[in-house]
Amino acid sequence: MAQNILHKIPKQFDIELLSKQYPTSYEESMNTVLVHEVGRYNTLLRTMINDLKLFMDANRGRIVMNEELEKMGNKMTNNEVPLNWTEEYGCGFLSIKPLSNWMNDLSMRVEFLRKWERNGTPYCFWMSGFFFPQAFLTGTKQNYARKYKISIDLVNYEFYFINDKFEDDEIRDKASDGCYISGLYLEGCKYNFKDGILIDSNPREL
Repeated sequence: MAQNILHKIPKQFDIELLSKQYPTSYEESMNTVLVHEVGRYNTLLRTMINDLKLFMDANRGRIVMNEELEKMGNKMTNNEVPLNWTEEYGCGFLSIKPLSNWMNDLSMRVEFLRKWERNGTPYCFWMSGFFFPQAFLTGTKQNYARKYKISIDLVNYEFYFINDKFEDDEIRDKASDGCYISGLYLEGCKYNFKDGILIDSNPREL
């Protein structure tokens, strides 16, 4: 299982190259957001690789199996995320998913940033893919405040729901102000796209 997870871990980002490609900019605060996000994911990916290699060495008798590595093995066996990879105890992102789904989620998050790196700042941001959404929200406010030359303390959020259903990559231009986001979830209700209102959930469906 450890070997299988190790093979699935995405490749780390080249921070130095990325920082040159997306330098700190007064006009585009999202460059800073991207570099910080990539740094956090790199730390997580490095931790995972190191932990898995240590665990496999201990399993093969090359090093002593300590309590921490044993707990890690038990977590993986139970399809749970090892504590070192979680947000609470280590360097992971906030999640309550089992390990198999967590790994898929990690791959999708890294791919979201890879597309950003390859294609430039996205027109629509996958909100669920951010390690630290607060930085993204602050960056959005900062862009608006600098564009209109006002204090960021005077900027508040306003939200508009788009009732037409389409995929993120179908958006062909960035928002004139603010940004488009996707990946939010509702709990205890659902959204009626036709009327643009919240309605009751389907029976027995979360």
